[in-house]
Amino acid sequence: MTLTTPKGKAIYPRLNEPDTKFNVDGVYSAKILVSEADYNGFKGQLDKWFAGEYKRLCEENGNKKLRMSMSCPLSITDDGDHQIYAKQVAKKQTKKGELTFTIAMFDSKGAKITDGPNVGSGSILKLAVEPAAWYSPTVGAGYTLRLKAAQVIELCEFGGGASNDNFGFSSEEEGYVSNGESFNSAFKDDTSDENDSVPF
Repeated sequence: MTLTTPKGKAIYPRLNEPDTKFNVDGVYSAKILVSEADYNGFKGQLDKWFAGEYKRLCEENGNKKLRMSMSCPLSITDDGDHQIYAKQVAKKQTKKGELTFTIAMFDSKGAKITDGPNVGSGSILKLAVEPAAWYSPTVGAGYTLRLKAAQVIELCEFGGGASNDNFGFSSEEEGYVSNGESFNSAFKDDTSDENDSVPF
């Protein structure tokens, strides 16, 4: 099952390059802050799905009641923000060999992005996620949201090199608008994602 989240403001997304700080195989991730109403609506979808998954996990573990994990991809932060968190490992070892993953990106019209913009904090995103239930005797029962793709509704690019912010330029309300590459993509080549079948 693949779900599409409400749109929200991204906080330190890792869509272009996986984070290897705590996992040598790398992890793609995205946290988005959404409205309370959107959060409750999306949580309602997941609660209904997880009720069935919890029953299955109980049956698989001797029909006993399982305690719930304290960890959840949906949370309310200390500042009172409603947050949705999704992640995806970049590499996974299987019996058939190593599998690699990338995060497909789409623009506000639903067209696949092929020039790989540097999606940074402040961007407005929707996420395509696949919920997956799990159980651990030491942690309890819970679920994670596997990040499959992202729709970039409003883009805030991060730097790391030359960018419009580095040069002191800011957006002007009127004037010439280029159809070419952005400042960031002009100074850095990015590879494109390969998944082009995610509906938004």
